[in-house]
Amino acid sequence: MREETFYISNHQTVRLEFFLDKCDTFEEFEKRFSDEMLNEDAQIGNYLESLLFKYDKKAAAVSKDAGLAISYVGNIVNGKKKNPSRNVLIAICLAMGTTFEEVQYLLKYSGHAPLYVRRKRDVIIWFGFKKGQDLYTVNDTLYERGFKPLVKG
Repeated sequence: MREETFYISNHQTVRLEFFLDKCDTFEEFEKRFSDEMLNEDAQIGNYLESLLFKYDKKAAAVSKDAGLAISYVGNIVNGKKKNPSRNVLIAICLAMGTTFEEVQYLLKYSGHAPLYVRRKRDVIIWFGFKKGQDLYTVNDTLYERGFKPLVKG
């Protein structure tokens, strides 16, 4: 079985946040933890590829299920598409059936805000993940509550 390279748990990030508070300068933190920091140009494609493998999904099928062009997820995986939006990443995760923790990690890793409990729209999406809902159910709920759906559908 292939080891998940990126998402193991949030424990390492919590540990780093603890040490960040203990350091007086960026240089001090960088010297101690440079191997733990993500490259600015790190591609989220590697993480998506590991999720596709974990959930035994094909990129084209996930693209279709997410309401995207058939090659969209594949283009992220192979580095041709570098900046997918927050909504698109959430839609991909819902279409793939990932866990809440995995979508949160993907959002943070890609530089987007994670789902936030004080935003009503985010809470609807959060419940979608926690209840195992599909993208279309989440989109319908968003629309019914007056929020913009994740993808047009």
